This record gives sequence, structure tokens and C-alpha cells, in this order.
Amino acid sequence: MTDVGQPLTPGHAAERLMGGAAWHSARVTAQEALKAALRDHLGPAARRQGYKGSSPNWRKSSTVGDWAVVNVQSSSFSSADHLRCVVNLAFAPEPWLRWEAEKLGAGMPKSVSESLGLYRQRLHPEGTPESTDGWWDVTNEETAHLVVADMIAQLDRAGWPVLESMFSREAMMSRLQDGDLGMMKRSNFGVFFARAEALLLMDGGPSDALESQLAYALDNVMPTQRDHAEQFDSWVRAQAAKAVI
Repeated sequence: MTDVGQPLTPGHAAERLMGGAAWHSARVTAQEALKAALRDHLGPAARRQGYKGSSPNWRKSSTVGDWAVVNVQSSSFSSADHLRCVVNLAFAPEPWLRWEAEKLGAGMPKSVSESLGLYRQRLHPEGTPESTDGWWDVTNEETAHLVVADMIAQLDRAGWPVLESMFSREAMMSRLQDGDLGMMKRSNFGVFFARAEALLLMDGGPSDALESQLAYALDNVMPTQRDHAEQFDSWVRAQAAKAVI
């Protein structure tokens, strides 16, 4: 019986056993399930590749200041029952980051984020049709583990090795000259590619190759962006001149 003369129900008994606090089975949200799976599986895989950090960002840097970033992005439209996510890759050479710092000033993030990448790409679930922006779906702990296992498989295939190759300046330049920066292609972003190549050339001092890229960037810029283009041109030339002093 209870203190007020009512029968002791199973719920009351549970409260007594739990010190007065009713026990409820913990409901794991999709967000919690994904976070745990990333911590337990993708985190160790990233560390084996030399990356540091924790969900949702892992980073790796070189002695010259280049950065690779792996980011797991969750959709803002996700709910506690259903979360959609995707893997973003980024690579930012030090000369590119130097220009970003010049351009952004006090607005430059303290940590290199995926959005600062010169190279940016996205990995999708196994079986996603080409040119389709497929995302993984997490609904519980079981699907979270399956999703993260597939993320690691995609990173092993087209993530870690691609990012690692770009720590070689020659390989990064070759990728630029081939017109491939992941989601951006030279065929659609000619001026962007010319500026990027100029940034990778500038520390070698003035050269015909640097002059060619700067000229292309200025000659083909949209009129509304002319002022910004001239600022970039002047800054790169100053960096190149400084390199031979």
C-alpha cells in the first residue's frame, strides 16, 4: 500500500527502486546515434590518416600550412527521427589561405573550415547515380552504424587518397591545370582557375606563367568585379616581388 492507502502499482515500485525517480527507457535521437557512430568509427579512421578533431570536422595540416578538411554535414531539415547527412571534402593550399586572410581581414575564421577550401568535393552513398547529390539517411543506431561504415568506405576510395595527393604542390598544380577542383571545373570558372594558379605560382617570383594567368584573370573578369580583380592582381604581384627579395 502507498502512504495514502492506495495499492502499490508497478510504477510506484519502480520509483522506489530508482530512488524516487521514475525510469524511462532512453530514446536515442537520429542526431545522437550519428554522433556516437562518428565518434566510435569515423574518428579513429580519421586519426589513422593523420587527421585531428571530432565530429563533424577533422583536419590535417602540413608543415607549410596547407590544410585538408573532412566534414560531415547534417541537413537543417532533419528531425529527431530522421537525419540526412553527407560528407564534404576540402583542401586549402597555404597561398590560397593567405589570400583569403587578406580578403576577409578580421572575418577570417580561426579554424580552417570546409567552406575555405580551394578544392571542394562531396562524397555520396554507395550506388548514388552520377551527378546526383545523394545523402545518407539515419533513423536509429543501426542505420547510423551502416551509414558511417559506408562513409568510411567512400573516404577510403575517393576521400583520404585524393586529399593526401594535394599536399604535393606539383599534384595540386596538375589538378588545377587539368581543370578539376572537385565541384568546380575550369570550363565554367575560367577566371577562378587562373587566379588559383597564379596563387600557386606567386611564391616562385615573377614569371611568364604567372603573367599569363594574371592577364587572363583581368581580361576575362566581369565588369562589376573589376575593382576586386585589380586588388587581387596587385596583391599577387607584390607577393611575387617579395619572394625574390
